[in-house]
Amino acid sequence: MKKPNRALEFPAARRDPNSGFALHGRRYDDPYAWLERLDDPETQAWLAAQEAVTHAVLRAVPGRDWLRAAVARSARHARLSPPIRTGPHGREFLWQADAGDDKLRFMLRRCKGAPRETVLDPNTWASEEVLVFAVPSPDGALVAFGKAVGGTHTHNAVIHVLDVETGRLLPDRPRGTNHYSLAWRPDASGFFYAACPKPGEVPAGEEALWEAVYEHRLGSGAPARRIFGDDHVKDYWCSVEISECRRFAVLYKWDFVHANVVYLLRLADDALVPVAPAMRSVNRVQVIGDSLLVHTDLDAPRGRLCVAPLTAPTEWRALIPESSDTLQTVVGVGGRLYAVYWHAASHQVRIHAEDGAYLRDMVLPGLGSVNRNEGGGVISAVSGAWSGDEVWVHFQSYVQPPSVYRYDYAADRLTPYHVPDVGLDASAYVTDQAWYESPDGTRVSMFVIHRKDLPRDGRRPVRLSGYGGFNISVQPTFTALNAAWLKLGGVLAYPNIRGGGEYGRDWHEAAIKTRRQNAFDDYVAAARWLVWAGYTTPSKLVSRGNSNGGLLVAVTAMQAPEAFGAVCCRAPALDMLQFPKFSFLSAATVEYGSPDDPVEGAYLAGYSPYHNIRADRRYPVIAFVPALNDRNAPPYDPLKMVARLQAEAPQGGPYLLLPLRDSGHGGGTTLTALVDQDVDELSFYCWALDVAPPPPGDASGAMSD
Repeated sequence: MKKPNRALEFPAARRDPNSGFALHGRRYDDPYAWLERLDDPETQAWLAAQEAVTHAVLRAVPGRDWLRAAVARSARHARLSPPIRTGPHGREFLWQADAGDDKLRFMLRRCKGAPRETVLDPNTWASEEVLVFAVPSPDGALVAFGKAVGGTHTHNAVIHVLDVETGRLLPDRPRGTNHYSLAWRPDASGFFYAACPKPGEVPAGEEALWEAVYEHRLGSGAPARRIFGDDHVKDYWCSVEISECRRFAVLYKWDFVHANVVYLLRLADDALVPVAPAMRSVNRVQVIGDSLLVHTDLDAPRGRLCVAPLTAPTEWRALIPESSDTLQTVVGVGGRLYAVYWHAASHQVRIHAEDGAYLRDMVLPGLGSVNRNEGGGVISAVSGAWSGDEVWVHFQSYVQPPSVYRYDYAADRLTPYHVPDVGLDASAYVTDQAWYESPDGTRVSMFVIHRKDLPRDGRRPVRLSGYGGFNISVQPTFTALNAAWLKLGGVLAYPNIRGGGEYGRDWHEAAIKTRRQNAFDDYVAAARWLVWAGYTTPSKLVSRGNSNGGLLVAVTAMQAPEAFGAVCCRAPALDMLQFPKFSFLSAATVEYGSPDDPVEGAYLAGYSPYHNIRADRRYPVIAFVPALNDRNAPPYDPLKMVARLQAEAPQGGPYLLLPLRDSGHGGGTTLTALVDQDVDELSFYCWALDVAPPPPGDASGAMSD
């Protein structure tokens, strides 16, 4: 493929020399602060002009039709969830989508063998509207659902209540904003949910904070009752569950993802019962009979399972002790305990008896993951009722899409329930695990995925991706973009750098606040190892990160530009001296540190990408990808960064701006939009790394020139 002409003409951004701020006795210029006003006509005009240049580049990339076909083949497939059994006569609800659907539908089957009926079909809504959650009432007569606009995350969701038989919406309008984490009262008279206060209830500018758990009573007309929250710390967030025995609501209050407190609300008398009342560990609780199971990292950085009687819920006794692997989740199903461990950064499921005795390991389909990250933390993808006999297991890997299995304990066998066809021959690829050293001698693991017959000739295009923060683990995950990249002959690399949760609390805390550089060093070392091991050269390596991973790839591009050929920086925070003013990120000081602290502020200034651009450095080609409806990260930071790089670092680049319109932190609201975004991202890889997709209809892999 002929290397494209990179002498691009970008619209200049107005530089305001008087814009800036002082921090700890030092002045920091902020010449493009005006770009934070996204609705301003000047910002809109500049953004549109930048976008036009980017689209002209990407849409001229040869082979886009092949890329679109490859992404669509792996993205457009049937999807089906396990049933949610509720109500009389075997009534069950489930999530389903056909290959042609843009959004998942919420379905009903009235009894065994009955046809599926559509309860909620967001495909009939406006394209930017999203069905965030749907929870049927215990009697199956009602469904409470969250509807949001312009993003795939829960932010700005509003609860509505649907009468299943009539299809009509109830007039109930629960209190507050940003509704999520809904759990019905057992008698279906109302529900608990988490929300932010409505405007006017808190000081202006704090409407997205002060989260609490409320109780809404159907048809009462009275405002929802606030039952749990914090009266002093505005940054905590909350979640709620109902115990299987229907005697308790389990209430969580979180200090971001670093620690939580847990209480039970006894539904018989509304008494609050402390379980983990101190904000010093991460805990998950399940009520089983007259006991509590408490999965905690208190005094056990890699996690352990404790048990306590309901009569003394704070008096824990170890049931499954801490081990050398990280215990990520435990759930009681069918009278047994299913413990999901991180073992060398992939999942293992170990089955224990009720008294904690080890029984056996579950044999999974391969090296992969079964758990998932959601707004309420890590959720076990082993599910079912303690009193039931069905065990459901979700599984995915880098080469197998999200799949659902039934587990038969007596036969010790997983039976496929739904394994989609995504057009990727998993047997043609291998997932290797490598270990390399970071500069301080720490050993770091990394998954490298590629065709089995891949030559180690140092010429392969490699996509390196990481995260390194918030106790979030980089786990084997399937995406349509990854599948297309593998079909192109590309290599995927995922290092498990410090800051994540793969190796327990200590691994996470090794890269928080003034230890953040450890994550950056780990990541750059991964890039250099891939070159040393003969996979690639820096010019053929693209570094890609989303959210905190976007910050990671921006920092490492500023610090070690020679290590990367291209960078795709998506939905990041890049001004680390002002991130707390963006409401959602005010709580992230527990992870990053606070700019207001003299020590932590100086440390943040030392790596903040927006404040560390050097005119004498030749930075790689970088695409900055803001989600304009983002509520998790400031969507204006990439605009400011591009403006500054284009003006102050002309030796490198070019620096492209690719805004995701009508998109939230997780991307587009429809499958069509997600496919379009993946095609643009792959086009950027091909353009920046000189990768030539095959002609349309050719299934063979690509080669780089």
